[in-house]
Amino acid sequence: MKSLSDCRWALVLLGALAACSKPSSSDEVAPVPPSPVSPAPAVASPDESPGAAPSQTNPLTDAWSSSPVASAQPSSCGGGGKLVVHFYNVSQGLAALVDLPDGRHVLVDTGDSVPRAGCGDVCAAADAHLLERLGVDLHGAPIDLLWVTHQHSDHIGGAPRVMDAFKVLTYVDNGRDERKAEVRRAHQAAERHGTIVHVVDPDRPEAPIAGSGSTKLTPVIPSEWPASCAHDANDCSIALRIDFCASSVLFTGDAPHDEEPLLDPHGRVTLLQVGHHGSETSTTPGFLEKLHPSYAVISAGKPGEGMNSEYCHPRAIIVKRLTALLGGPGSRTIRSFDGDRCSRAQPSDWIDVEASDRLWATERDGDVVLSTTGDGVFSRQ
Repeated sequence: MKSLSDCRWALVLLGALAACSKPSSSDEVAPVPPSPVSPAPAVASPDESPGAAPSQTNPLTDAWSSSPVASAQPSSCGGGGKLVVHFYNVSQGLAALVDLPDGRHVLVDTGDSVPRAGCGDVCAAADAHLLERLGVDLHGAPIDLLWVTHQHSDHIGGAPRVMDAFKVLTYVDNGRDERKAEVRRAHQAAERHGTIVHVVDPDRPEAPIAGSGSTKLTPVIPSEWPASCAHDANDCSIALRIDFCASSVLFTGDAPHDEEPLLDPHGRVTLLQVGHHGSETSTTPGFLEKLHPSYAVISAGKPGEGMNSEYCHPRAIIVKRLTALLGGPGSRTIRSFDGDRCSRAQPSDWIDVEASDRLWATERDGDVVLSTTGDGVFSRQ
C-alpha cells in the first residue's frame, strides 16, 4: 500500500507534465516569423553579385555561383554619392576620367599625340573626341589629378593638349624618361600652367591627393622596378586603385607579365582596366587570380585602325580568359586577333570571340561610362 507521501509526489508530477504539455493562455508566446531577406542589388547581366567572394577554386575556368549574395557593405555607405568612370574611345590608347563622389576628378592617361607618325587622322579624331568629352563631363571643374601610368605616346601623348585646354591641379608620372619628347612636352605644359608635378615610384609610393569620406586612392607599384623596366616603359607602369565603399577600380596601364607578379593590388577589385589594351603580354592568370574582377574594360582601336595596325589588340586569348572569369559568354562578341604575329596579320586572323556581358571594349562599344553607388555593382550609363 502506497504512503500518503507517495501520492503527494504523484500529484506534483502529474501537474508538472500538464503544465509543460499545454501552457496557459497568459504564458503563450506567438511564434516569431522569419525575417524577410532583402534581394541582392540588381545587376545588368548576369545576375551574380559582384560583391561576393567567389566559391570556385579555379577562377579562370569555372563560372561564378548564380546565387545572389548581399553586398559586403551597406548601400548607405556612400551617403547617396556615386563613383563614375568614363573610358573614352581614343582608338589605340587609354584615357579614363573618374568622377569621385566628392566632386573631384581624376584623369588616368590622355590618349595619343596628334602628330604621332603613322597615326594621322585617327589620332587627330581621337584627341578631338577626348577634349570634347572632357569639356562636357567636367562641367567647368578642374582635373584634380592627372595620372600618367607610363611614358608611351598612347598614354602620355595627349597630356599637353589636355593641360592647355583644362585646369589641371596635379600631374603624376613615374619620374622616368625625362628626355623623351613626349615627357618633355608634358612637363613643359605643366610648368606653363602652374600644375604641380609629382613623382610616384618605388621610393615615393604615396598618393599626391588624399581620399575623402568613403573614397580612397592607392598607388599600386612594385617595391622595386623589374630589370626589364630599363628598356621597356611598360614595365614601369604605375597602377592606381580607387575604392568607394564596396566598389573599386584598378588602372594598370600597360603593366606586363614581368611587373604584374610584383604588384600588390590590396585585395579583390570590382572593375578592371585590362592591361596593355588586351595584349597577351598582360592580364596573366596569376594576376587575375589576385584581382578576381567583376567587370572589365578593354581600351583598344579597331582592327587595322591607326596604330592598332601595328599591335592587333585585343588578343582572342585574353577575351576568352576574361570571359571565363566573368561568368561565361553573354549576348555579344568582341573582334579579336587570333593570329601568330601582327606583322603578318591576315583578315582571317581577326575573329569574333564570344564575350561576357560584363566585359566592354571601346573598339566595339565606343565610350564606356560605368557608375556605382558603392555597393559593388557597376552599371553602364
